[in-house]
Amino acid sequence: MAETLQTTPLLRTLRAGYPTARIALVCPSTATDLADGIPPVDQVVPLPGLRGTGTGGLRLWAKLRSMRLDAVFLCTSGSIAATAAYFAGIPQRSGVGGGIGLLLTGRVKPRRAENQAETWLRLAQVGGVHQQLHSPVFEPGPEARRRAEQVLHGTGLGDGRLLVAIAPGTGYAESHGAAAAAATAWDPERWAHLANLLAQRHGAGILLVGSAHDRYAAERTKMDLRAAATDLVGEIDLATLAGVIARCDLLVGSDTPLLQLAAAMNTPTVGLFGPTDGARGGAYGPAHRVVQALAPPLYEDGIENPASMDQIRVEDVLAGIEATL
Repeated sequence: MAETLQTTPLLRTLRAGYPTARIALVCPSTATDLADGIPPVDQVVPLPGLRGTGTGGLRLWAKLRSMRLDAVFLCTSGSIAATAAYFAGIPQRSGVGGGIGLLLTGRVKPRRAENQAETWLRLAQVGGVHQQLHSPVFEPGPEARRRAEQVLHGTGLGDGRLLVAIAPGTGYAESHGAAAAAATAWDPERWAHLANLLAQRHGAGILLVGSAHDRYAAERTKMDLRAAATDLVGEIDLATLAGVIARCDLLVGSDTPLLQLAAAMNTPTVGLFGPTDGARGGAYGPAHRVVQALAPPLYEDGIENPASMDQIRVEDVLAGIEATL
């Protein structure tokens, strides 16, 4: 879901450069709801197992071959998509360079500390389009926006005060196991302390947001929460949630696709990253900040340990929020 939203600056640029072209977005089936709300896209092609190997690659090859495309832009550095595009006979194949370079007709190389959305945006130049529309975009639709207004009215927080959405879990992120999810999550007590400080210092109203998988994190956060808050975790659909986030002044979360969703709704974000790279995986654009934990030093045994979310202090996040506001 995060990567689908990170393609939207490229999609907007391609639409501006090729106004009469038909643009198809091939995405994992788990991101179909999001893809349907991306304005530059004419056709959404969901494929199960798109990230996988074997049958996933065969499905992609068969689909690309049947579509008879003039060009393909590969927002991935994996070899499966490049191989499928090559054998599908697509004339123009632009992608992220590396070991698959021989299968591509044009490529870009990721720059150091470059957001993934910006790397993919540069693919448009390879395709001959030099006008760049940098901001991500998502449109949930008028009905979802109406439901979002009803939700906010029911919370009593939509009265003009500072409104901050907090995602206490890693909701909507693709599951790579419980251990991986736990490694990118911040302690619920710290989320509660942060919310209390925002209410005390800025009079903020707090909205807890996330998927149904974040219920445990939300319940633990509420145990120490004293700020005026409403729990929307798992209570509303994704399109309505997008409308709610659009009305917020800020969204704060760890490594979750909700950061990219907020950016696409023009809401500033502060993202917390430990073992994952916030420079590449955070929200794209100047309105967004990343709080990145530093990896511990490499000791004599030569074992490199990943950075821990425990290194991120509440004071660090609060400073990033106040700088953003």
